[in-house]
Amino acid sequence: MGLRGASPANSDSARPSKKPVRETSRPGPTSRSLASPPPVIHPSRGDAAAGERLLRRRPPPQMGDERVKAEALQILGLFQALPRLVVFDLDYTLWPFYCECRSKRESPSLYRHAKGIMFALREKGIDVAIASRSPTPDIAKVFIDKLEIKSMFVAQEIFSSWTHKTEHFQKIQRKTGIPYKSMLFFDDEDRNIESISKMGVTSVLVENGVNLDMFKLGLSNFATNVAASSTSKDE
Repeated sequence: MGLRGASPANSDSARPSKKPVRETSRPGPTSRSLASPPPVIHPSRGDAAAGERLLRRRPPPQMGDERVKAEALQILGLFQALPRLVVFDLDYTLWPFYCECRSKRESPSLYRHAKGIMFALREKGIDVAIASRSPTPDIAKVFIDKLEIKSMFVAQEIFSSWTHKTEHFQKIQRKTGIPYKSMLFFDDEDRNIESISKMGVTSVLVENGVNLDMFKLGLSNFATNVAASSTSKDE
């Protein structure tokens, strides 16, 4: 039924991974160290200037929500066939962490393109929903409130389940009345993508959160699936 998933590299930071602890030992005294201290090497003016420039260097500023929104609207304008509903996972899709590893007292943050993309969808009249298997929905909902994005969602299905989100989508479909073939879904787990794709939802695998590139890929896959469905009906 056309394209159902993809996973190109993304620009946002990857999931944290534990680094092995490097074991080091202090060197014992040597004849050289006992006799005299090591020579001091003074950098040249050029080296010093380069070092100052390196220290002053700062990472480039992140794109603001309005700029992301403008680019997302341009991307939406590239396609005639658009979804009626876009569904997002939460952990490592909209934000870069697992809810169960955080505290309600913390101040959460979204992936840098997430809010601008949702703003663009709302302006275009496309509904947005959440499908999350988080075992701590209370923390997730507190974070959604803190981020001031609660009003963006027509449905919030946040609960632990062994169904790989088929139950979530059944509830979303009943609430919205939107058919599965008119939905677009972003998630970071293969098993969820595979399960929901079988329901007829265009599903896209993200590796490091949703961003403009993944957004464009999802819309392209959706348009391809719509075209394939129309062709099969004509035949």
